[in-house]
Formats: sequence, C-alpha cells, structure tokens
Amino acid sequence: MRKLAFLTLLASAVLVSSCGSNRIQPTPTSSTTGNWEAQLTGGSGPATGLSFLINFYFSTTNGNGAGPITVNDFSFLNANTCFPSVGGVSGNAMLTNNTNTNQITGTMTLTIKSASGSTLTLTANPPTGEVLGTSNNGTMTNGAVNGTWTLTNGSNSACNAGGSSSTVQPSFVMCQNAATCTTG
Repeated sequence: MRKLAFLTLLASAVLVSSCGSNRIQPTPTSSTTGNWEAQLTGGSGPATGLSFLINFYFSTTNGNGAGPITVNDFSFLNANTCFPSVGGVSGNAMLTNNTNTNQITGTMTLTIKSASGSTLTLTANPPTGEVLGTSNNGTMTNGAVNGTWTLTNGSNSACNAGGSSSTVQPSFVMCQNAATCTTG
C-alpha cells in the first residue's frame, strides 16, 4: 500500500512540475504606426522632388505576415501639377519580426492616385529597397523605408516619370516620426 501511495505521489509531482514548463508563450507581433515623411529623388519630370506625410497602420498577428496597410491621413508637402488633388492611397506590406535581434524587416508597396489620373507607386523590395526598424515588443520604432518610385499618367505624358528608363534612378526614403533617417 505504501508503494502504491508513493508511486501515486511521485506521478502527481512529475505531472505538476511538467505543467510549469509548458506555459503558453505570447504570440509575437509585427506592427508599425505613426507619421512617416517621404522624400522622392531622381527620375525626371514633375514628380522629381515630391515629398509627403502619411499616417498609416500595419500589423501581423504572429510576427511574420503580409497584408494591406490602413492609411489614416496623407498630404503632399509641396505642390505638384501631376497631383492637384489626391484621389486615394493604398498599400501592402510584409513584415518579419526577428525576436533574436529585435529587428523588424520587410517589404512595402504604396500607391497614390490623383483625381487627374496620375498614379505614383513606391516599391521597397530587395535588392533595391527594404523596410527596416527596431522591434519594441513587436512594434516598430526608428523605422525607415527605401526603394524606387514610378509616376504614370495615361493622358498627360509630362506626368510619366521614374522607372528604370530614367537617366537618374528614381529613389525614395520614408522615415517614421522623423524628417531624416538611416536606411541601411
């Protein structure tokens, strides 16, 4: 009887002690939010030198993932004949949270359409661009995005600029909560 009681007690102790090591870990996230300032360089035509402010939000639930960004606000900082008014802004991002290095990296595409038919597309994909930031419990801080841009307008050829055919390679940098940042 003592052996049976001892074995039952031992089995219970092993069972209880193993439960403590199987705690549910919090799900890692990757998210970014806040105000971002973008500056376009290179290319040719009216889009050269454009800059804008954008406030957007993006989040993944398991630390890695792709999906649409939610744009809360957008405005150009300088006047431009290709964008007398903004017709819409949309985008997609894919972020990866490396919990070992506390870095968030990824890719992004942002499309800005004007009411006059112009489309400005910013692309941050390796090898010509990327999204970089520090992970603060899964939320990006010190974020920077760099890449290339194109501007197209089917009815106004003066508003076609950027792309690989330009004599000066078009590029952009977008900084989280800052006017300037380091992108690599």
